[in-house]
Amino acid sequence: MNLTQQFGLTAGLVMVTGMLVIGFWVAEEIERGVTLNAGISSALYMDTYVAPLAVDLRDSDTLSIGPVLALDEVFLAPLIVERLLAVQIWKPDGTIVYADDLAIMGQNMDPSPGLIAASKGEVFSEYFARGELSEIHGNPVDVPVLEIYSPIRLPWSDEVVAVLEFYENASSVEHTLSAARTRSWLVVGASTLVMTLALLGIVHSGSILIDRQKRELRKGAKENANLARRVEKASGKSAELSEQHLRRVSADLHDGPAQLVSLAALRIGGLPLAKNDKKTEKEVADISKALDDAMREIRNICRGLSLPEIENQSLSEILKSVVDSHTARTGMAVQRDIEEISVELKPHEKICIYRFFQEGLNNAFRHGGGKDQRVEVNRVDSSGIRFAVLNSFNGKNKASNARDVTEMGLGLTGLAKRVEALGGQFGFECSVEDGARLQMILNIGAEK
Repeated sequence: MNLTQQFGLTAGLVMVTGMLVIGFWVAEEIERGVTLNAGISSALYMDTYVAPLAVDLRDSDTLSIGPVLALDEVFLAPLIVERLLAVQIWKPDGTIVYADDLAIMGQNMDPSPGLIAASKGEVFSEYFARGELSEIHGNPVDVPVLEIYSPIRLPWSDEVVAVLEFYENASSVEHTLSAARTRSWLVVGASTLVMTLALLGIVHSGSILIDRQKRELRKGAKENANLARRVEKASGKSAELSEQHLRRVSADLHDGPAQLVSLAALRIGGLPLAKNDKKTEKEVADISKALDDAMREIRNICRGLSLPEIENQSLSEILKSVVDSHTARTGMAVQRDIEEISVELKPHEKICIYRFFQEGLNNAFRHGGGKDQRVEVNRVDSSGIRFAVLNSFNGKNKASNARDVTEMGLGLTGLAKRVEALGGQFGFECSVEDGARLQMILNIGAEK
């Protein structure tokens, strides 16, 4: 689900729950208020007729025949008898002094909550919906009922001498409550719907904005990926062009200065010398030796500048070539810890791997004397391969040798830039105790 749908579902549940809680609470408060108001109105109406007839109860626990007959007339009046279902008059102690059911007159019963409240001067009323109260004093009822307890006070006094209990036909209250409930539910429902739609609209607009930004980010990420591939491709092409340039420089050195030095050495060697001309013979020998040394240096430079034919070699063949070349040149053994890995290598990746091991082994021989030289190749994940060259420092000068390689020189700096241009990771660590460790990690394809 998108953000709008998630919010709609969550907000819908929260809003509906809140609407139900508020709606039922409002309906209950409305019922309580309507019931109380209806009870007070009816109590005041009845009190007008009953209070003057109950004066005798101040000094007596019973009513004389006159007030009883007068009360019968009041409760049988047409306007009252239509609404009145049952009536009783209580003394505060629970004695029934008047009832429409003569059988219970004079009985003493436990005070109900309504009787207790009315004895304290409060009007108590309770609403029973249709069907909640099936009978009153044994008489069946099928209408909503309003039960009311009203205090009867002496005229011009707050003294409660009796309590009037009566049951009223609450059909009009039922209609009022139904209409009030309907209106309250409509208001609460409409308010909830409007709030939900307003919030949903805000979230939907935000969701549209987020989706648009996601599309732009994906587009930007795709463009960045394309740009990164182009940069990597350009770096690889640059490395290939650099190697081609170095190869041309090597050929030019071999065909130019090397040939001239060689010719000079031959010419000097063929010069006629006078007998016993020891001084001239020594100078010629020194010049010949210097020319031979220069020729050797030029050949070494040419050999270092020009790579062997590695374009069609696999990873294992490249590693074997560079290690064997180093061993043949220095006479020092190199330990190998190489995992069998089959990958498709691009030309610039092959060049980087060859130069890495060439530079690492040269440094190991120059600064560590070739002690404990070791090359390692292993996978770190599905696409990452770790290449490493390790060596120890030997002899009494190992501390000075270690200090010589603490700071990366031009060779390692250039190598680090070459690795970083391919998106790889480059690392170099060196200490007297642990020796030197040169490492790179390249992402050069998943294992085949």
